Amino acid sequence: MPKVSIIMSTYNNADFIAKAIRSVLAQTFTDFEFIIINDHSPDNTDVIMNNFVDNRIIYIKNQENRGLIYNLNKGIELAKGEYIARIDSDDWWLDKDKLRKQVEFLDNNLDYALIGTWAKVYNIENKYLFDIIHSKDFLSIKNKMLIKSCFVHSSVLFRKSVSLECGNYDIREKYVEDYGLWLRMGEKYKLANIGEYGVGYLLNEKGETQKHNQEQIKANLKLIKKHKSFYPNYFLGFLKWKTKYFIVKLGGLKLLNKIKKSV
Repeated sequence: MPKVSIIMSTYNNADFIAKAIRSVLAQTFTDFEFIIINDHSPDNTDVIMNNFVDNRIIYIKNQENRGLIYNLNKGIELAKGEYIARIDSDDWWLDKDKLRKQVEFLDNNLDYALIGTWAKVYNIENKYLFDIIHSKDFLSIKNKMLIKSCFVHSSVLFRKSVSLECGNYDIREKYVEDYGLWLRMGEKYKLANIGEYGVGYLLNEKGETQKHNQEQIKANLKLIKKHKSFYPNYFLGFLKWKTKYFIVKLGGLKLLNKIKKSV
């Protein structure tokens, strides 16, 4: 049985997926399976996948589009590993030792459920934009979790058993399914980040829409309200998300992306 199950859901990311896959296969930690779920993409993802011959890859193509949350939960259901790693098909792992470091951390810290890393953000022209730096220790993370999600989704490694205990990704939490899972995990176990850049994160500003951002921010407001009895600083989180909502409503997507550098 593999130690780690890596889960990727992809839809119409043929331009980026090969880079993501190569970054996984280049890891120095090799005891993993790589579950890739193609959500019925109409592009040439299938052709690209044919170029990868590795018995650790499990490639599944849906007969219809099912959505990200369904695919992530399907991946966890199929996973044989003790730990789950996530990577989006347009992101990539910068550090070849990323998995090894994270596995060692969880092996040696049984009271922790999840370990993430920092990230470097790039645009679709591969131009560096800014860094995503989150708190490393659980106390700092707990104090900030209602103000922002303290984890880059493509960076995390977490215990499958804890994910199952916390209900996996909640279909009712569209746009914030990862944030919701981390909040539930943090109410039962400790969470942390390694203070190193493990991920290259693609910021596709052309793919963002005003409606999408409004819905995502409303989902964040609903989510943090649900968890305010455990985590501190709800009022600060409420002010932050409300401010972002009005910026987006006024059409300030470019301004909002600049604000992301500091939140």
